[in-house]
Amino acid sequence: MDITTIAILSYAPALFLLWYVYSKDRIEPEPKRYVVAVFLVSSTISTTLALLLEQITPALLTFYFAPFIEEFTKFLALLIPYRGKQMDGVMDGVVYGVAAGLGFASFENLMYGLSFGQDVALTRAFLTPVAHSTFTAITGVGLGLKAEGKTSSVLPYLITGSFFHLWWNFSALNGLWVIPMLITNAFVLYSLIKLGMKEDVEKIEYYLLRKI
Repeated sequence: MDITTIAILSYAPALFLLWYVYSKDRIEPEPKRYVVAVFLVSSTISTTLALLLEQITPALLTFYFAPFIEEFTKFLALLIPYRGKQMDGVMDGVVYGVAAGLGFASFENLMYGLSFGQDVALTRAFLTPVAHSTFTAITGVGLGLKAEGKTSSVLPYLITGSFFHLWWNFSALNGLWVIPMLITNAFVLYSLIKLGMKEDVEKIEYYLLRKI
């Protein structure tokens, strides 16, 4: 088993996707230290907490509860920029949500790769980064909107992201559904990015018009 190869397969796709999403936040880029902090906290504390909570969950219910547990622990990582007053819109929520999702997915992929080998690591490298990014980006959007005063609660967004995660787990039981679900996740993530970029442009136009 080549540990270096498994580590690269676990982290390289995630870091590339994080760079891509971050590059779309052009008008008011988020502080890199917060993005890195969310990634690292989700990769360590969130994964550890999720594992502990899943261990005390009845075995028959773990399949159904795991998505909600994992999305909740990733949500906790998002509180770092939220409490730090760094979230003020959809794009901010997407960037931090993707960072949290990718941090979690990377470490999870590393553990699976070390346990089951390079073939599993390679397969997961193509599948889980986009999936986990989408789940937590939905929650991130909820926090971004809450910071703007456009929603009173992030709970519906957290639940939606968790159900997307559960849907993904069900699709994994039948290999035929994995690719359609992956495409769905990619479309949702792309749509959230476009929505965030559109909102940022509208904010700039609004402030410029007020100065005229």
